[in-house]
Amino acid sequence: MNIKAKAPARIDLAGGTLDLWPLYLFFENTATINCAIDQYAEVALEVGTESKIGSTPAIEFRSDDRAIGHSFKSYGELLEAFEGGYKATALPPALWLHAKVTRHFFAFWRKAAPLKVLTSCASPAGAGLGGSSALNIALCMALRKLTLANYSDDEIIPLARDLETTVIDVPAGVQDYWSALHGGVQAIRMEAGRMHRKVFHKQSEFIEKHVILVYTGQSRSSGINNWAVYKGFIDGDKTINSAFQSIVKATSRVEEALGRQSFELLTDGIELEWQARQKLAPTIATPYMLTIIEKAKGLGATAAKVCGAGGGGCFIIVSPEDKKRNITAALRADGVQVIDFKVSEAGCVVNG
Repeated sequence: MNIKAKAPARIDLAGGTLDLWPLYLFFENTATINCAIDQYAEVALEVGTESKIGSTPAIEFRSDDRAIGHSFKSYGELLEAFEGGYKATALPPALWLHAKVTRHFFAFWRKAAPLKVLTSCASPAGAGLGGSSALNIALCMALRKLTLANYSDDEIIPLARDLETTVIDVPAGVQDYWSALHGGVQAIRMEAGRMHRKVFHKQSEFIEKHVILVYTGQSRSSGINNWAVYKGFIDGDKTINSAFQSIVKATSRVEEALGRQSFELLTDGIELEWQARQKLAPTIATPYMLTIIEKAKGLGATAAKVCGAGGGGCFIIVSPEDKKRNITAALRADGVQVIDFKVSEAGCVVNG
């Protein structure tokens, strides 16, 4: 029996960090806006037969894009590995979440059949595109199908969040899971007691015409530390509070821009978001990023912002439609890595 799943990464347009509970509760009309893109995280589950259990590892994890793997001789060995944390095992840190998600779903399965968990992610590691969260969702959905675990789609998001939180040891936001599960362009509205999606059905082309996605070639080294920001806000830091107030306003403008398909409002919203994020973390943009942004604006671009926590990884440039091609060509001529993308209208897809 084989099961495959894939889920899209995302570009966060506005409102990131506010998807951490309980930050969004302290502001009115809070949302996080993103769009799923065709940079997919993929999972393949290969289930063997019980007759082979004596000659093959009971469970094997392999990340094809990172060329790493780890095997456990039995499910019992996998369960025991969590008693001392991953540092007590030879498990590579990048596979720790995969193993923890698999362990959770094994409680619903409990079969002796060998299992291979094969993963890959088109989004570069540390790119700020939510690739690890997309992989988390793809794995949860594939294992749900395999084990017949009684989780609804709505319950998968908090499950993925909670499992990832126990791996990264700090609170995890939720926006990446929504885009990975559902796809498309969306505002994730966050209110007391619930979160829900506002879906933009005709804005994919608008985003593709005006947004350039750039990869610095470097994994994130020093951007926004969400935990430091989170703690600072709770402790009453006025600078952080002011920056979040600006991010809420910026998100509202981006939401209006998408609804009206207004390039001017999109520019205003993204630029306001960017200025607020730099107040949260001066190191959010590397000198290399700032050089590229300056060049792009000199060619007619109107705004830019980092993806995710910044300090490396990806960032977006907002451009008039009639200048996007020339800006992209000029950046590539300078050796800048521009990632062509399409909005992924579909979220996680499971086959098998």
